[in-house]
Amino acid sequence: MGFILTAVYIVVTIISPEQFGPEWANYHALTYLAGITFLFSLPMIFSRTQLRSSIQTFLMLGFIFAIALSAVANGWIGGAFATWQIFLPSAAVFFFIVANVTSIRRLKILTLAAVASCLVVVVEALCGYYVGFRADMFVLQQSLYTPDGVLGQLARLRGAGFLNDPNDFAQILLIALPLLFMAWQKRRPAANSLIVLLPAAVLLWAIYLTHSRGALIALAILGLMAAQKRLGTITSVVLIAVLIVGLVAVNFTGGRGISVIDGADRLGAWASGLEMFKRAPLFGIGFGAFTDFNDITAHNSFVLCLAELGLVGTTLWVALQVTTIINLNRIISQQRKWHIKPSSAGNVDRKEEFTFLDAVPDSGESPATAEVGTAMNTNVEKAIEPAHQPIVPINWLLTMRLALVGFVMTSWFLSRSYSTPMYLMLGLATAMIALQRPTAKSCIRSRWLFLTLAAEAVALICVYGMVHLRS
Repeated sequence: MGFILTAVYIVVTIISPEQFGPEWANYHALTYLAGITFLFSLPMIFSRTQLRSSIQTFLMLGFIFAIALSAVANGWIGGAFATWQIFLPSAAVFFFIVANVTSIRRLKILTLAAVASCLVVVVEALCGYYVGFRADMFVLQQSLYTPDGVLGQLARLRGAGFLNDPNDFAQILLIALPLLFMAWQKRRPAANSLIVLLPAAVLLWAIYLTHSRGALIALAILGLMAAQKRLGTITSVVLIAVLIVGLVAVNFTGGRGISVIDGADRLGAWASGLEMFKRAPLFGIGFGAFTDFNDITAHNSFVLCLAELGLVGTTLWVALQVTTIINLNRIISQQRKWHIKPSSAGNVDRKEEFTFLDAVPDSGESPATAEVGTAMNTNVEKAIEPAHQPIVPINWLLTMRLALVGFVMTSWFLSRSYSTPMYLMLGLATAMIALQRPTAKSCIRSRWLFLTLAAEAVALICVYGMVHLRS
């Protein structure tokens, strides 16, 4: 029952009760649903050893504590409960997923349920864009300005609730796009065209209609990652550069520039964020307090977290992402060693490369330990392989990594340190890692803190450099 309620909670969160009328927000339907889901998830929370052995779980608990500490450190004792009231609905998504996704089947169902929810919102938004049905909710008419005045109006697609900003909508669609390929089936072209390629085209068109500048950059990076194993790094970089130029040429951003000058207001917010960090480097200025000191939000999730939660909270926030990516990389590396490609000469080629579209053998075809041998009428050789079965298909791991990278890239231009999509992604990835626990259990114990601090330092240097290049 906990799993079913988790799926319902995620679907309702993405679709948002607010689209059915403002009065639904007053009913607090999501709050009650979260409470019921928590009660039914308690048996799994206490019984699953993965929750106690996963470093992401402890980092998440630490991050929740750091949010409360940021308020208390700034003299607001009751702020701990007030901040939790705001953040816990997002954090609940993480814990519900990790507690209730106990099988590969549940992982696929929950992931595709989230993708399907995004597609439902996309269809609603496209109806608003093209036929005017509830256009006031799903289409934002944004004014474009020039030094001489207003240039015109730009219609941008958006969702409801926490997705009512076109940039937020583009971000979750960029996450859904690679995750959709978990439904890809080898040697099923008709089914793949209907179930995967057609919805992917719809998602891409909706991303275009958001006219998000961050989405343009993130889409290019996802394309680079997806193509570089097949085409090579240099070729991929050239093709992605051509793609960016082409997207700009077809007015992907709707006339909104992507130069440093066009982003001057955001760089100004970054500069203000650095000043706030200097003022309170350890615990920050307090959760949700950025706009108390600056006219606009940070427009950068790292800067927002650094300013509001200081080094303590930011280190935990970055560590959540770093440890998850490290684990995924380690499992992917192991699985690439397990799947060995026979060459035309009959020798084993251990350098087979995969893209996120590649399929793997069915879960029943486990790579068992076997002795090297030859078979009559075949050039295929069998090699000794590890005893651990790769429970999670490698193409699922690759799509999850792509989705997580897509979120990180778009977060560089959005203040979404505490929003639901991040913890949806982290929850799905953590559950995936837990299912593959024999491979992942020893991968990050000794170096995660060093890599986290290194990533944090690089991000801080990039922000500082871009701010000073502006002046």
